[in-house]
Amino acid sequence: MDGRRPVAEAILIRGDRVVASGTSSEIRAAAAASARSVDLPGASVIPGLIESHVHPVYTGLTQDWVDCRSPLRGSVADIQNALRERLGAPGWVRGWGYDDTLIAEGRHPTRDELDAVARDRPTILQHISAHFLVANSAALAAAGITESSVAHDDPRFPRDDSGRLTGLAWEIEAVSKVVSAVPPLSPAEVREALLASLRLARSRGITTLHDLGIGLMAGDEELAAYRELSAGGGLPVHVVGFVCGDQALPAIADGSLRFDRGGTSRGRFRLAGAKFWSDGSIQGLSAALRVPYMCDPGHCGDLLHAQEELDDMVARVHQAGGQVAVHANGDAAVQATITALARAQGSDGRRARHRIEHCQVTEPADLDAIVAEELGVSFFANHVYYWGDRHRDRFLGAERAGEMDPLARADALGIRFGLHSDCPITPMDPLHTIRTASTRLTSGGDVLGEAQRVSPERGLRAMTLDSAYLVHEETEVGSLEPGRRADLVVLDAPVDALGDPTAAMPRPVRVMVDGEWVS
Repeated sequence: MDGRRPVAEAILIRGDRVVASGTSSEIRAAAAASARSVDLPGASVIPGLIESHVHPVYTGLTQDWVDCRSPLRGSVADIQNALRERLGAPGWVRGWGYDDTLIAEGRHPTRDELDAVARDRPTILQHISAHFLVANSAALAAAGITESSVAHDDPRFPRDDSGRLTGLAWEIEAVSKVVSAVPPLSPAEVREALLASLRLARSRGITTLHDLGIGLMAGDEELAAYRELSAGGGLPVHVVGFVCGDQALPAIADGSLRFDRGGTSRGRFRLAGAKFWSDGSIQGLSAALRVPYMCDPGHCGDLLHAQEELDDMVARVHQAGGQVAVHANGDAAVQATITALARAQGSDGRRARHRIEHCQVTEPADLDAIVAEELGVSFFANHVYYWGDRHRDRFLGAERAGEMDPLARADALGIRFGLHSDCPITPMDPLHTIRTASTRLTSGGDVLGEAQRVSPERGLRAMTLDSAYLVHEETEVGSLEPGRRADLVVLDAPVDALGDPTAAMPRPVRVMVDGEWVS
């Protein structure tokens, strides 16, 4: 990622910094006599990968929940049987990862179906998108959600034809209301979940990640865990964090939350800003589109906030000196988000590189506005592989699905974008993400939106230097230029193999963080 020397034969590292790159003879001449030489025949060395949108605590916790993903679980009965296997353990029964569009019934499970697993034991089942949740009667009661406590016309808690709650919690606010009744995690449990995710990230060649929702699963304990681990030298990789907006705003108001500017991190953690949600999920029909869903011609999804409300939330973080990241999947949400971010920047002229997360469906004018406002984007390119076939055939139609995650168009406009997995929504595997960006292959084996392909090298830049740019760290990390932090990954194959779906996937065989080999 060094534009002056994109390919080199050798690299010299001193302490935690890259000192020089060049030919082997040049580097040997520049090295001290005591320098240690590491030969890597046939390997490729790249900057440490940067995963620009992931949920580490959530990811770590799912390792202890019942895996209800498809195709492992093909029906409601499969999910029920899997949940029953957990009844021998104490506490709430938690499942995750079901997809109503992949199970045989083609719908969300119901409260009654979870009651059939355990009527008196709180049981909840989280959707693969994390935007929906199904709860049994005991879990609803624990959360204080009843037919009399919820307004009859509240769309967040749908009812059946008899007026009884179905058990479905619709969108982030409703999901949070149910989850708030779960007994809180201990600090040790939060640290364990966090470390499990960060070690997984490191094994995949990730040396920096962006946590886009600190506090999502365990509130203030998550930020406390980061700060404690960083102070004690216990973080396996570097982390740039964005705290959940509903927790950030009151803390900003009372002066207890401050953001760290780029280049001011202490240890391996920096709190850059706050994260909001402007809409939901395309596969859940809750993303806000300008044109209706193909499978529901009368429905465009909904914005989660009125424009004035989103403007106010964004402005308060901006005024506090933080970066703002806003989840926006549909083009109506992208437009509302651009408006809010532009108004915040216009209030004082500070170009903060506020970010749009996912940015799946856009119009060309949206990308032009992103350029004009100098906003950042992290694209959820994995959607092409994991949901592309259904986006084409069910949700969006061929034309819109082919244009989602418009990487080539964004690149042509000069937008510096990141790519991400949103793990645990999709697996944290950056090399697979780069291959998807390069091939646009769906899980069904079709090419979706060939015109939006980018080269493997451009995908690599998105997951290194440009992801660093998103958080004002492009002069610190993301390339192997002299002076940059010595974070690097050794691959067992050339980078261009990522663009060939018939080639074996390159593997990270060694990882260095801060100049030290960690694997």
